[in-house]
Amino acid sequence: MSQTVFGRLHAVYEEVRLLSVRRGARVEFYYMGKGMFASFLQYLGEGVFVWMTVADLPRKQRGVESRFVEKVDKIMLPHGATPKVFFDANLIKSGIRTLVNSRKPKLFIDFEMSMPPFKYNPDFLSELIQCGMILADDAGNVIEQHSTFIKPFMFPEITDRTRKFLKITQSSINDGVEFPDFHGLLDQIVTQYRPMIVVWGQNDIIELRKAALYHRLPDITRKAQFVDLLKLHKNYFGLKNDVGLFNAYKVYAAVDPEKQAHDALEDATVTKLVFDGFKKVCNGDSDIVFKNPEPIPAKSAEADPAETPAVAATAGTPAESAAPAPAMTPVVGL
Repeated sequence: MSQTVFGRLHAVYEEVRLLSVRRGARVEFYYMGKGMFASFLQYLGEGVFVWMTVADLPRKQRGVESRFVEKVDKIMLPHGATPKVFFDANLIKSGIRTLVNSRKPKLFIDFEMSMPPFKYNPDFLSELIQCGMILADDAGNVIEQHSTFIKPFMFPEITDRTRKFLKITQSSINDGVEFPDFHGLLDQIVTQYRPMIVVWGQNDIIELRKAALYHRLPDITRKAQFVDLLKLHKNYFGLKNDVGLFNAYKVYAAVDPEKQAHDALEDATVTKLVFDGFKKVCNGDSDIVFKNPEPIPAKSAEADPAETPAVAATAGTPAESAAPAPAMTPVVGL
């Protein structure tokens, strides 16, 4: 279970990623994961007010009862009639909602890449060898779909590792198309439909750009609108770590998917299903939530008082007799 808390920042203990927040007459402690703390530290200055979603139950962190911050909702500094808003999750969600509801057709695309040999080869370069594409209209109806093998240019013969992991045969690759022909097909779709191209993660964009460079062809990633659905999830839900495509599908479908086949068209299909589920969340038609896993607190059954932040449960100021050691000196202390 979670709850939303709000209050004025009291102190920041950077060494242990602890915050103290003044809530009325009380000062309460909260702790953040590394990624989240690094992202928001620049905003945690003197006088700011914070809104956070936190775990219900406190846990010991360096001997201090504190609750895990699942996500930051808002950080604001009062400034007369026009407060300075450093971060507002609702504004981010509004922008994402507008994006996913775009009337543009959507092109869901996934690539499989060649893999290095089992024996290290310093000259090896990964290349696109399969592409799955699903073009859908703004209502989600499929217009066309493609499953295409692409002949690698630098290393025409795929490695044993590639064959074993992707379950792809050399004959399938040999029967595929040259990359310039695939590039032409993709460019034709982009030119005709002007779609929003939806991918999961940045790897597909990077590999497509790299392949165009190999072949001295125009970079389609500069011509088309690419949207990283993984990044949208991280921004919308305030996630600090990446989520696998099939793990996301498992959340939306509420079933355990069969073992991933590492087939580009299958992955493109799953990307579309995840997009459809995410769109429902953005529009308020689903209450699915992705959460950050709670980190394991530092073991400190009997913490050294010199390492423990001063707790002021009622007065709202650090206790003079238990001031933190230099390493625990708060970055902000009001």
